[in-house]
This record gives sequence, C-alpha cells and structure tokens, in this order.
Amino acid sequence: MPDDLLAALHGRRSIGRVGPDPVDRATIAELLDAAVTAPNHHLTAPWRFIVLGGDARREVGEAHARAVARQKPGLPEQAHAKESARLERAPVVVACVVSPGEDPVSAREDRDAVAAAVQNLLLAAHARGLAAMWRTGVMADEPEVHEALGLGPRDAVVAFVY
Repeated sequence: MPDDLLAALHGRRSIGRVGPDPVDRATIAELLDAAVTAPNHHLTAPWRFIVLGGDARREVGEAHARAVARQKPGLPEQAHAKESARLERAPVVVACVVSPGEDPVSAREDRDAVAAAVQNLLLAAHARGLAAMWRTGVMADEPEVHEALGLGPRDAVVAFVY
C-alpha cells in the first residue's frame, strides 16, 4: 500500500466544526465520483446522494424539527429552532441513501456498499483539504425527513456527511 494512502487513512478525522465557505459544484462532483468507486456486490450501484446546500438544508432541518415536535410535544421554541438549523452547521450536507434490493442478503450487501461509498467520500474530502463528518442519529429514520428528501419506502439514510 502506498505511503500516501496510509497517511490519508491514518490522518483523516471527523471534524464537527466546519467553516462557512461554500464548496463548489465541481468539487462536490469530484467527491461523489470518488464515492461511487466503492465496491458493490453484483455492481448494483445501490447508492443515491442528495446534495443539500442553501435553503434545502433548512427545509430538511424543518422536517426534522417537526418530527422532534411530534415525538416531544411542548418543545420550547428555542429547541425547535435549534433542530431546524441542525443541517446548517455546514455549507453542504450530503445525504447518502441506500436503495436496497428485495433479497435480504442483497439488501445487506447494498447497505454495506453505501457505507463504503461514504468512507470514500470522507477520504476524498480529506484529500481536498475539506473538513467532513459522518452523522446519522434519529434524523436518519424520521418519516418527515424521508419525505423531505423524496425517499421511497425501502430507501434508508446511511449517512449525512457534513
């Protein structure tokens, strides 16, 4: 294994605080091109990447806040605002989604392939000097968030990469 690859693997860290500088479309495309080089059994390409920037982050954040309010009635306005703004902690958030096959074994392999794609995305961001972090949490499973992202009934969020 080349030394620069080992250095990248050992040097990459999740960075929770990222700067406000926008990431241009060409860089996002480059990162996603690296993501889809991940291995996937039977070449199913089970991934879908939803790039959230600008107002789209707020729209998905507000869907999350509605889910939290449903789960915790009487949530103070300050807490609601915090949940709405959750995705705005980064200039771009990539929702990494699996669209799994029907067969349980294929579905597991498909999810694993998307997880590998997420790791490629994180390493590519690191190679370009970008801070990044893989997040999931309850937001990944909320019906309101799935609807805001336009996901189908079998789709699942594997990661939100900030």
